[in-house]
Amino acid sequence: METINDHLRQLGLLENEIKIYLYLLEQGLSSPPQIARGTKMARPNLYGILRSLKEKNLVIEQKQGQRKIYLAADPAVLVQTLESRTETMKQILPDLRALFASQKNKPTIKFFEGTEQVKEIFYEMLEAKSVLGVSSTKKLYDTFGWEFFKKYIPQMRERGIFLKDILTQDSIDTSAKIPIGVLKSLYETRLLPKNIGNVPVDVLIWDDKVALISTEQPVFGTLIKNPAIAEIMRIMFDLSWKQLS
Repeated sequence: METINDHLRQLGLLENEIKIYLYLLEQGLSSPPQIARGTKMARPNLYGILRSLKEKNLVIEQKQGQRKIYLAADPAVLVQTLESRTETMKQILPDLRALFASQKNKPTIKFFEGTEQVKEIFYEMLEAKSVLGVSSTKKLYDTFGWEFFKKYIPQMRERGIFLKDILTQDSIDTSAKIPIGVLKSLYETRLLPKNIGNVPVDVLIWDDKVALISTEQPVFGTLIKNPAIAEIMRIMFDLSWKQLS
């Protein structure tokens, strides 16, 4: 079971701050020597902690003759402070999120479920200048519909997108005929060994993006945007490309 100390820690108070605050709540108006004796804390450390509690509006400082004395503020201040912090966070949250989104090395990841959502990956790919792919295009076309790619591939041709594909053996004599016939010099292929068969996930690499598309049920896709990840995937693709016929 959580104690008062545990809850005060969760509100951001340090151990020594909790010790002094609870002492003042119980004892009332106290001088620094009294607080030091009651909490068994060294007086040199005491003043800094009292100053911190005063800044948090948890301690009230008064003068009694030539000396200072301290009194714990109403605990309701804790609730007011928390509400004030929450309101402040709401006000600055849009700016903080904008900074978070602009991190240079932070990858952005999008998930797509179902064939219609995954098609959005292909539409986004139309902004590329060149694309690297590893796929079973026959499985891909069967999953998303041959009619979709009969309309999509000419759009790649119109935009001058160059496509290098590492394909399964059964793709070259079936589905690959569409990009071969439409893209012509904009299309190059290499073949995976016959023993690999169909691959259940297609990989597409362009610019600073990597897409992973599952053609098995349930159909889904993941689009990762990150220069470092795209670069290492591009290196792996190039190494495989050189090894294949």
